[in-house]
Amino acid sequence: MKSKSIIFIFLLSISLLLFGCSSTEDVKKDEKFQGVIEAQEVDINSKIPGKIGEIKFEEGQEIKEGDVIAVIDSKELKAKKEQMEALVSAAKAQYEAAQSQVNAANSQLTKAQNGARTQEIAQAQAYYDLMAKTYDRVEKLYEKGAVSAQKRDEVKAQLDIAKEKLNMAKEGARSEDISGAQALVASAMNMAEAARGKYEQAKAGLEEVNAYIQDTFIKSPINGTVTLINVDKGELVSTGMSIATVSDLNNIWIEVNVDETKLNEVYEGQEAKITVPAFKDKVFKGKVVRVNRKPDFAVKKATNDNGNYDIVSYGVKIKIENEEGLLRPGMTAFVDFIK
Repeated sequence: MKSKSIIFIFLLSISLLLFGCSSTEDVKKDEKFQGVIEAQEVDINSKIPGKIGEIKFEEGQEIKEGDVIAVIDSKELKAKKEQMEALVSAAKAQYEAAQSQVNAANSQLTKAQNGARTQEIAQAQAYYDLMAKTYDRVEKLYEKGAVSAQKRDEVKAQLDIAKEKLNMAKEGARSEDISGAQALVASAMNMAEAARGKYEQAKAGLEEVNAYIQDTFIKSPINGTVTLINVDKGELVSTGMSIATVSDLNNIWIEVNVDETKLNEVYEGQEAKITVPAFKDKVFKGKVVRVNRKPDFAVKKATNDNGNYDIVSYGVKIKIENEEGLLRPGMTAFVDFIK
């Protein structure tokens, strides 16, 4: 009887050992890694404050890069633009007028530097000849007593003036005339430079307003799906406030942590099966695109069971095929690496 009990206990031990090994192999065979689905997501923020005037997309709609998601009311900015355009126009007119003054001053300087023209000398000569003949006649009349000394002196003064003008025309401008013309040129150039500065400043202000107006059109920077709209029409927004989120659901992945003791079973390019609780009957294809070179953290502390050393984990990124667009960022998913 005692021998039968010993045999029974021995057979039972063998059975438990075999069953335990079989269970361990099954668990190991079906081991999966849990993670959260991620996607390329862009939070689109407002660059300027204002009131939302229009929302052009709804959550779930496909969007292209450059499409306008929402528009901030720009009535005040448009009024400001009209004011700046008027300032630019006025500043431009002032600048052009100042340039005309510079051109005129330069002409005067050139005339002063080059002296009188031929026709001006001829005119001065003709006037002098006329006054000389006039004086000769008056002098003869004076000698006869037909005109007074005062009259003769007046004509003599006019003759002297005519002679001086003729000499100046022949000799050219005096140095003080050239200096005066140069001073006028310098003054005109200073005025033109100041006018140009105001013109450039006005143009910069107009460009700034135009940039603000462009910022009222809130655009998507990527192709994707509008996964979140954070504002309503008529709502006031501030600078930096999140307006919407666009996700590229064609570029999704999951990152799981694999213990270093199992890392030799995972490699880049390896295929994987992905399952999610949201779609229990579907299996999605995936492929390992990255195995981190550095560990993330220790998942197990040193114990007698693991050889008295810490076990660390490494991040493994798996890109997932999402042709039907069923998967969403934030979903829990399980990865089964295909050996």
